[in-house]
Amino acid sequence: MKVLLIFLIVLGIVGCSSNNIEEVINKHNDIENLEGLNRFAENVQNQKEAKINYVQYGIEGQHGVTTLSFNGNDIHVSNSVDGKFIEKYNCRKLAVKTEELKKYILTKCTNVDGDYELLSFPNK
Repeated sequence: MKVLLIFLIVLGIVGCSSNNIEEVINKHNDIENLEGLNRFAENVQNQKEAKINYVQYGIEGQHGVTTLSFNGNDIHVSNSVDGKFIEKYNCRKLAVKTEELKKYILTKCTNVDGDYELLSFPNK
């Protein structure tokens, strides 16, 4: 019985880690795992490959996911809402600005007018 329990626990851990993309979750400006976005921004600055999902919930319960994948050169951005693909584009940088608001801004993007503000909130 103990062996079966250990096997199931290990299987659960391995199964979860195979699709393990770090997530930052924004539930109406209640942000979970902002450290993950900071690590992603640092990896981009240091030209290290990285991937993260930025998950937002809409007022009516929509589930929006922005997947950011950095390959050492470009940030590939893919957006979906409720599991349906919306758009994709590439950006060159992720700028983090700390003024009255702390902002995470994707810059030099293709197929997007100007910069794309990923997240902003009052700077404490």
